[in-house]
Amino acid sequence: MPDWIVCISIPYSEVIESIKKSMSFHSILVLSTFIATVIISLVVIAINRERIKAEEKAKYTEKIKEHAEELEELVVERTLELTTEKEKLHALISSINAAICIFDENNRLIWHNRVLEEWVQKERLEGLDLSFFFSSRDLYGQICSAVVDNHHIQEVSSLDFGRKRGYFQISATPLKSPEGHCHLLLLIQDITELKRAEEQLRQSEKLAALARLSAGVAHEIGNPLTSISSYVQILKEMEHDDFTKDALEIISKHITRIANIVRQMSSFSKTKPEGMGNYRIGELINSTVELVRFDKRAKNIKINVDVPESLPEVYAEGNQLMQVFMNLILNAADAMSDGGSLEIRAWTENHYVCIAFKDTGPGIPEEIRDRIFEPFFTTKERGTGLGLSVSYGIVQGFGGRIDVDSRPQEGATFIVRLPCHEKQ
Repeated sequence: MPDWIVCISIPYSEVIESIKKSMSFHSILVLSTFIATVIISLVVIAINRERIKAEEKAKYTEKIKEHAEELEELVVERTLELTTEKEKLHALISSINAAICIFDENNRLIWHNRVLEEWVQKERLEGLDLSFFFSSRDLYGQICSAVVDNHHIQEVSSLDFGRKRGYFQISATPLKSPEGHCHLLLLIQDITELKRAEEQLRQSEKLAALARLSAGVAHEIGNPLTSISSYVQILKEMEHDDFTKDALEIISKHITRIANIVRQMSSFSKTKPEGMGNYRIGELINSTVELVRFDKRAKNIKINVDVPESLPEVYAEGNQLMQVFMNLILNAADAMSDGGSLEIRAWTENHYVCIAFKDTGPGIPEEIRDRIFEPFFTTKERGTGLGLSVSYGIVQGFGGRIDVDSRPQEGATFIVRLPCHEKQ
């Protein structure tokens, strides 16, 4: 069988053209597919991204909500703690028996506690200057120096806060405000009772030492004085010229005065009174007043007695208490040599019977007020300086004390405080 070969002839240009068309179609198809894939991918990615964002947003929103709830709980808890601490601080400040106040950079009062209100009789305290409370220029300057020099100071001074008058301890501390201003914090404590107790302790020590000395001196002076007095009396009975008689009379008067001093010293040295018992203050006061009326020093004064019969009895020695009352009444009479009035009243206070002797004299100068109970201290020309010391020792022996309050030109008030029914 013969071999056949069939040949077809096509122009080269047509073949190339067909191939180009075929490649162009495929290229367009591939490119279209790629573009479509990219677009679809972008759409899918965008859709997924929105979904992821929504999921993340929901998750973050939930976390934010959880954190917000936790933060709210912390705020509530912290607010409760702050409220509790504020109440504790308020209770603490309210329980402190001292005045606490804050002054601004212009020395104006901007805050204070209730104690200052109780001390100062004024409706509104805010805005008052520091000088209103501290009139002493020296003390005012020392307090201001705490702010100027930025250091803590502490001073003790005698002050007058309206109804409150006595010794106060002032602590001044600089205080920075949140705005950076320098404020002044003051703590003012009433230490009058402490000062009084310290003074009574010092007075007790002086009295104890003097009592020991007085016993010996009274004995040593008493014996020769008795002999001198006896010889003077013998000489006075003899005949003498006028000069000698006058001299003996003067000697006799001075001997009598020395004898009175010795007797007071002897009484001062007795630490254990005899005849102790329960006594009614009213009866002792009335008896003393009746005796004093015969003294010429009491002729020009009016004595008013206000002693309730319902007062409890005191355990003491009656004659010695009358001696104390007589000393106080006669001292008041001496202070009112041109006339005046003396008010004697009594009351009970904290298991003590209090007897006040208030005169209308010139008062006791502040510079000697702390010395009036000192032995041998006197402002009288012919005084011994033992009357108040002896009285103080007697009252102290009964477990009591004597206080004094005096202002210039407003008279003086002596208050005897005796325990009720306390047997010594």
